[in-house]
Amino acid sequence: MSPYGQKTKLLLTAAGIPFQRCDQPVVLPRPDLEALGITYRRIPLLAVGKDVYCDSSLIIDVILNKLAPGKVPTSIADKAWESWGYDTFVAVLLLAPDAIVDNKDFVKDRETIFPVLARHDYKSLRPSGHAEFISRCSFVENTLLANSPYVGGEKLSVADLHVIYGIRWGLFDLGIQNEKGVGKDAFPKLWKLIESLPEPKPEDLSSEQAIQAIKDAQYSVSNVSVQSGDPLGISSGTQVTVESTEYVFHPCRA
Repeated sequence: MSPYGQKTKLLLTAAGIPFQRCDQPVVLPRPDLEALGITYRRIPLLAVGKDVYCDSSLIIDVILNKLAPGKVPTSIADKAWESWGYDTFVAVLLLAPDAIVDNKDFVKDRETIFPVLARHDYKSLRPSGHAEFISRCSFVENTLLANSPYVGGEKLSVADLHVIYGIRWGLFDLGIQNEKGVGKDAFPKLWKLIESLPEPKPEDLSSEQAIQAIKDAQYSVSNVSVQSGDPLGISSGTQVTVESTEYVFHPCRA
């Protein structure tokens, strides 16, 4: 169900890269990752051989620059569209169904990342979230797709995936497609774009198969070193803990 997982799978498919998938629990703990010594808090992760990449932005860069360079059109505006897509995803969070926001385990797991889920007046925010969602759909429909079937022109590009994944996730996974004012009659171009997206068909792996496949693989990256001129002054081989300054501390050792 992870929206970032869906974007990753769409990009892999659009790039023509065959891949395997091992779904993880929606909330912690995640025994598969623990078995690999991974303490990173979020999903998805991407394993290329024995190298495991964390963070969706990094995963996208790996796909575009290492696994399938030139396979999916890019532009200098892609990072801007990535930010726009993230803001859309955050707005869509206000439209989560009761089954999600009433799930105490889920809210407890996510509230340090998305504090809005724990607000006592969360459900009263839904009308505002609905209006924001329609506004963003309208921008895609009437501005981005005004003169072409895709954000970047006549062909699917990375920009499309950044822009549409949050909207697509909201429509289908959160059930917003059943709300008023968001159907094909209101946004025909947006819906046509969604329906034109490639359908990921990965091979499913069990936990045991995925863990063993990664452990048995070879490293795909060589000559790894610390960036020259690193402002933190970290030397190669130093054990570090990484955290985000935006949210409550979730350590990730590397």
